[in-house]
Amino acid sequence: MQTKQEYKAFIDEESCIGCGKCIRVCPTDAIVGSKQVLHTILPQLCTSCSNCINTCPTDCITLSTLGTTLTESEELVLTQKKQQRLSHNQLVPPTILFPRAMPVNNTNTIAPKDRKQSIADAIARVKAKKNLAK
Repeated sequence: MQTKQEYKAFIDEESCIGCGKCIRVCPTDAIVGSKQVLHTILPQLCTSCSNCINTCPTDCITLSTLGTTLTESEELVLTQKKQQRLSHNQLVPPTILFPRAMPVNNTNTIAPKDRKQSIADAIARVKAKKNLAK
């Protein structure tokens, strides 16, 4: 007979709403996905802690798939890695974490008058698009 710790969490794809609550409570970053997208559990990182099961609003997570157990030291290392990642993300400004696709050129600055005009044009395009949709 298998012990509870040998079973790993599994997400039922039909019921998952992509709320992201399970990702926040997972101590080892074993759950991957983003808001409004199906999440998945990496069984090699799952510690069977059941935090995700208790947090899930749709009860779509169960301990069902068989996997190998992690030692306490492996669990500790994974938890420490998550904590380091979270603390690093708090220290680094979002512009560094998510750099712009195109570098910004300061040599070609736009005059405030032109900037205001481009914003007004963008607003006019959005209003026109909304009027066409009605």
